[in-house]
Amino acid sequence: METPGVKAYLVANGPDKTQCDGLKTEQELLDLAAVIKPEEIGTKGIPMASGAISLNFTGGIATVDANMKRVMSTLCAKVVKSKGVVVGPSDFTFKVHGVSLKEGYCFKDECKDTGVDQVWNSTSKSQDEEVSLGYFYQSKAFQVEVVSQSAGQSRTIEIPLEKAQTRNKKYVLKIHPKPASEGKGEFTVTVEAWEETEIDIDFAKGKRLVLKKDLATDKFEIHDNEICLLTNNHYETDFGSPKDWFVLDEGAEIVDVKLENLVDEEKRGVVLKENGVVCATSRLNRTNLSGKLIVTLADKSGTTITSIDIRIPHANIGWNDAYKWSGKDEVCEVKDGVFNYVNIGQKVENFFNVMPLLACNPLFEIVSLAPLELAVGEETKTRNGLLHTLAGESIPFADAAFGATMDSGGQVKISLRYVSKKTYVGYVKFVLKKKDDGSLSTQVLKIAFLFS
Repeated sequence: METPGVKAYLVANGPDKTQCDGLKTEQELLDLAAVIKPEEIGTKGIPMASGAISLNFTGGIATVDANMKRVMSTLCAKVVKSKGVVVGPSDFTFKVHGVSLKEGYCFKDECKDTGVDQVWNSTSKSQDEEVSLGYFYQSKAFQVEVVSQSAGQSRTIEIPLEKAQTRNKKYVLKIHPKPASEGKGEFTVTVEAWEETEIDIDFAKGKRLVLKKDLATDKFEIHDNEICLLTNNHYETDFGSPKDWFVLDEGAEIVDVKLENLVDEEKRGVVLKENGVVCATSRLNRTNLSGKLIVTLADKSGTTITSIDIRIPHANIGWNDAYKWSGKDEVCEVKDGVFNYVNIGQKVENFFNVMPLLACNPLFEIVSLAPLELAVGEETKTRNGLLHTLAGESIPFADAAFGATMDSGGQVKISLRYVSKKTYVGYVKFVLKKKDDGSLSTQVLKIAFLFS
């Protein structure tokens, strides 16, 4: 019969006596963490801990059965032997992204550490031999990139958070290389865990991820295995959800997408918004950006993680972020990539020296500029550009319109016609010519008319 209110927790190879003696409450005990480094396991052992044990002191000595659980987990690999396969674990490099080596809770499954990257290898050449790659603590969701050194191919898998932050796990990466006769360098990976749950990840089926052929040509260019996202034909170009870019096999579903390295140090480029849509930023990147789209694909056989190269060409013109001018009542300045004109009158405003207003690639010259959206049948009028509200709603041409043009002397002229003083938003299309070969390109910039 247990003694009410008396419980015990057992630890081994973990906290020292001084650390344990400082604990005063059960909550402090439950927050206890082991800090043995993986490389110290050979001398200090693997940290272990039990759950709460009820004690019975009625006989003077409490005898209990305790189930100790390893605090650490381990990652192993095995090349499955099959006909025509000659490589072993030594042919593969295992790049692990985001595992925790710092510390792990002894009595609960939780992780607050962002983790580090590791590269693990094995010297074993034997097939069907399970080799240990490394130990780690409870982690956030982490990825393992399995790279074949002989073929140069790689497959990436992800261990999800609900599994990665659990203690006492053993993951065996079962690698299934295909014989050379069936495709050099092709292999699949099965992730097997101790609890007899398996995640089957068939990387050979990564070919299921095929780009649609009807993607908008003014937003997408496809070059071999690279997607080029064009940000020059629209403002804050909306590329839609990456889940809609691909043709999938029946039963397959894209469950997650991520973008990597597609903004510069000033956060200019292309971002994935909370609603799942990829969109260009209001300020345009001034250098070419190269990054990746990470796609997680799931079907009844498991999960595939595929990376696709993405390139964002740099803009050749943009509003000058440092530009500001003020008159008696008027103020012109650039904010967050938008040219704001405050208190404009209803006459044509001339910008005699346009270069301070615009940041232009010296290899290009401005050929022309005009409103992006012209009112049908009003093309010859000075103010023929359609406007929008801040929310993006169209404003009737009769209520307001704007003009933007450049004369033969390079003087930019901007004007606004309105019935009432409200905030109006328009888009200006620039046509640029490259000086060395005469090729033409476009860029769309945003202008806002405001009243104080």
